[in-house]
Amino acid sequence: MARSTQHQIIFQNQSHLVQRYFEQCGICPTLQDLCLATDLMSRFCQEGFTKELSELFHRFETHIQKEYKNA
Repeated sequence: MARSTQHQIIFQNQSHLVQRYFEQCGICPTLQDLCLATDLMSRFCQEGFTKELSELFHRFETHIQKEYKNA
């Protein structure tokens, strides 16, 4: 699938942001969680904060808390 230069830049920037977030929280995520978080953040940059995206963020955050923080 061909991606526009703008999409590639957004994805790269969000990948870096997600990596820093996990590092600052002391989390060593799986590759899948890293990819999912980057995809969510990229979608947020392109679409804005929709109800659907809000629900996805909430489910992902719940997963992260359970998986890595035992919450």
